[in-house]
Amino acid sequence: MAMTKRERFEAAIAGRPVDRPPVTAWVHFVTDESPAEVFADRAAAFFERLDFDICKVVNDYRYPLPEGLETIEGPEDMRRFRRLAMDHPAFVQQPRAIRLLRERLGPDVPILDTGFDPFQQVMRRAGYDRAHVVFAHPEAASEMLEAVCATMEDFMAALRDAGCDGVFFSINGAITGGSRAVDRATYERFMRPYDLRMLAAMAPMVRILHVHGAPVDVTRVLDYPIEALSVSDRLAGNPSLADLRRLTDKCLMGGVNEVLITERGVDALRAEVRDTVRQNGGMDRLIIAPGCTIPTQTPSFLLRALVEETKALALRRAA
Repeated sequence: MAMTKRERFEAAIAGRPVDRPPVTAWVHFVTDESPAEVFADRAAAFFERLDFDICKVVNDYRYPLPEGLETIEGPEDMRRFRRLAMDHPAFVQQPRAIRLLRERLGPDVPILDTGFDPFQQVMRRAGYDRAHVVFAHPEAASEMLEAVCATMEDFMAALRDAGCDGVFFSINGAITGGSRAVDRATYERFMRPYDLRMLAAMAPMVRILHVHGAPVDVTRVLDYPIEALSVSDRLAGNPSLADLRRLTDKCLMGGVNEVLITERGVDALRAEVRDTVRQNGGMDRLIIAPGCTIPTQTPSFLLRALVEETKALALRRAA
């Protein structure tokens, strides 16, 4: 018997049998200066048009720097950060958008928001080229990250109250190569403690840990208290979905190459869906999705093929 979208999502997360895996994808709508009504309308239309199982949205309302600050030049800038109230303009629009989505989509649609670790929250606004400043001043950095983390803990409660079902929690602490690489000691000092606090604040919402970037060392985070794991499993240097399945019994979210999706034909995308199920060892404990955000120019015919091929899995199982 066919499941509802919520039944399918909850079964996948819990490791119970599914009629087929849930499927979703998401884009940035460039709504950082738009009201919640615009954000919610775009997100809902995208979800409804393509008939995904999960309405997974991003958060383009970036964390604010202290007034008058454009970046971080030294420890005195970091010491200006304070815990912010939820009536700050930066934290009003996203929960309102979630409420609007819940009203429009109804109770059966799982809604996931996107969150970022406190260090990443700061870098997304100050610029990743300021990371060395943060690492060079650990005491001031601790004050800053404490303030940001406390603020975001409150924000998790606001999302939960708005009707959000879960958080797609993006972290950068497992990246081991490239310009954003962090060694184990840096991760342990500036990232891991705040990751764990954020995850605790998300409960009882579903926590999907997105180990962002490539290459990544997922062994750093296998002990995190989560319900599902997301990695860009098709990117060079990252573990495959089969590798991840050997490492964890959690629900896995991924399988679709977000970098190549706009460059391939429908047949290749359909084959990727089937290969995702093969690597996972079946359809249970799996959400079929891109490894990360897809380009905004991704054509609808490809996304429809992604959904159609996933739905076809149920017919094959029934046969």
